[in-house]
Amino acid sequence: MIEDESEKEAPVSIREGARGIWRHARAYKRTIIALGLLGIISAIANGFVPYITGRFFDALIALSQGQTAQAEGLPLWALMLAAWAGIRVIGDAVDWWTDRRRRWLTTNMQLGTQAEGFVHLLQLPLSFHGNEHIQAVFSKISSASWRMTSILQTVIEIAPQLLSVIIGITLALSINTTLAAILIAGVVAYAIALAILLRGTAATDHAAHRMWMDRWNDASAAVEQAAAVKQAAAEPYEMQRIRKTLRGDTVNLWYKNELNWNRVNFWQRITVFFTQLSIFVLSVHYVSAGIITIGELVAFNGYALMFFGPLVSLGYSWQVLQNGITAAGSVERIFRRPQEQYHPREGKTSGDRRGSVQFDDVSFHYDENRDDILSHLSFAAQPGQITALVGESGVGKSSAISLISGYYFPTEGRVLVEGVDTREWDLLALRKRIAVVPQEVALFNDTIRANIRYGSFDASDSAVERAAQDAHIEDFILHLPKKYDTIVGERGIKLSVGQKQRIAIARAILRNPTFLILDEPTSALDIETEQLITASLEKLMRDRTTFIIAHRLSTVRKADKILVIKDGSVAEQGTHQELLAKEDGTYRRLYDLHVGLYE
Repeated sequence: MIEDESEKEAPVSIREGARGIWRHARAYKRTIIALGLLGIISAIANGFVPYITGRFFDALIALSQGQTAQAEGLPLWALMLAAWAGIRVIGDAVDWWTDRRRRWLTTNMQLGTQAEGFVHLLQLPLSFHGNEHIQAVFSKISSASWRMTSILQTVIEIAPQLLSVIIGITLALSINTTLAAILIAGVVAYAIALAILLRGTAATDHAAHRMWMDRWNDASAAVEQAAAVKQAAAEPYEMQRIRKTLRGDTVNLWYKNELNWNRVNFWQRITVFFTQLSIFVLSVHYVSAGIITIGELVAFNGYALMFFGPLVSLGYSWQVLQNGITAAGSVERIFRRPQEQYHPREGKTSGDRRGSVQFDDVSFHYDENRDDILSHLSFAAQPGQITALVGESGVGKSSAISLISGYYFPTEGRVLVEGVDTREWDLLALRKRIAVVPQEVALFNDTIRANIRYGSFDASDSAVERAAQDAHIEDFILHLPKKYDTIVGERGIKLSVGQKQRIAIARAILRNPTFLILDEPTSALDIETEQLITASLEKLMRDRTTFIIAHRLSTVRKADKILVIKDGSVAEQGTHQELLAKEDGTYRRLYDLHVGLYE
């Protein structure tokens, strides 16, 4: 049973989130540094704009009163206008280029994170895929990719503004310390209110995000299983459940979170209002007393907007930052999962005993907290030998075979392939020597040709067609309008189970493997097709070490050795006739049970 990840996952720390963001951002260090330098230039330019604007207004007022101040031989108003225009041109040019590079950075980082996420998932062991809701993992990676880029975008936009505030404070203090103190006090008050109001939002946001993801996964699972839902006429049940859980349960937490931001918005407006009101009330006295000029008042008003602007943006962006850190940290946990060690040091690409497999006192369990599935299992398969594993469901047949491909490793004992422990094999080299015809065939939403060729990507079209002939599926293919270029649909939904299985057989034939694994390969075929396929399989199995996992005992009669697995170990072994001769044996009992069903 798969654990509910939402119940076991601890809240993400800021350190985890920062590490996750840096993992994906460090590939763009040069761009980030360049954006930082551009941000400094923009901050310096924008920090002087209110000051110069105020001086320009003072010069205009003086001009209206018949006074023409000079500076560097030019009218002061003209000099201030030129300075304002120059700074704006520089600032706007820098902001334009910053925006251009920011868009390049966020686009590349978002799609790059998604690509690296899928690549990482492909390299994780099957134990991960068996214990996780993969659709939920996809959703995490997709969400984190755009949330992390939102953080970068926020930092790139706000950091220069905060630097402008520092420059503005210096210039505001040079104009009037009292008004500057009021302005600074208002900013500090807003920052304190922001910190208090946002204190509890992280936990609420995390809980809302987890609940939404769980409910979203439940809803998507129902849609993915649409055929089963319709077969059970369960649409009303699922629609009611989705509306209740996804919209009903989740909305309460989300709304609670949104109310926090509503309070932030209220206090932001109140703080800005009273700060500006205080400045305007005092400025009436200061202007009338000649302590400050109209232009300096204009400058102060500009700095008030400049000071509160980044903090207001930071308040609104805090949710983006929190969500981004949570998403980045959650995905960082996935990226820190150890990948399969495909190429161990001095990994072997071949063995000394070509085609041989030996299980040497093998015990195995998937989870340390569970009992062994395999217990001291020992047997040997000689090159070219056909070995069948039979037994009731859940006794460990498939688990034993999965150890041959190195999908898992024994908890005790060794599995030797061609005399080499699977732990010492180069896993790609090992798996390229093995072809599998599974009971549930995995097909991609691609052409029939591409699905047959999958894993043997260099095979020619003629080789693909010969494999289809040997698998007795070419007649069906040639009757299709697009023949080999027919798209099979998601998971091969346009094909019958038997047709999908024959494509899997064609894929195995094309692979020309050393080892062949057949997981009930004819279970979904009608009797006539089974007879055709059996001949193809016998040809395919010739001179190849073959393992057959069988429930349908008619498929194992010609095996060189039949292993009866019981409680994770070999209870009986021999040929079909030898095992039938044991009247009280497990194989004889299984055969008698099945003969009435399948013979």
